[in-house]
Amino acid sequence: GKRVKGTRLLSQPSILSGGSLKNYQMEGLNWLIRLYENGINGILADEMGLGKTIQSISMLAFLKEYYGYTGPFLVIGPKSTLANWMKELKKWTPCLKAVRFQGSKEQRAEMIE
Repeated sequence: GKRVKGTRLLSQPSILSGGSLKNYQMEGLNWLIRLYENGINGILADEMGLGKTIQSISMLAFLKEYYGYTGPFLVIGPKSTLANWMKELKKWTPCLKAVRFQGSKEQRAEMIE
């Protein structure tokens, strides 16, 4: 990929096609990239409504575009947010295949097959 340690994006990943990130969301994405490239864990804890989902999706887009990672990526969240995650993934990164892995143990086992 195009990776260089110390990456600081000035524009959003090109495969992020659902809209334009706001400046503070780009800052959040660059923060996530910095953590990732330095092997540091972190929590994106912006206030509700500031676009944590989009910033997280942007990080997946960055990993695909700059590192060539194709996944799988695992997103874990409350059941109440799953429909929104699927909608936003389809909107912002239609090039990424998203599967809603939810249900009983039997249902999940069937999905794996």
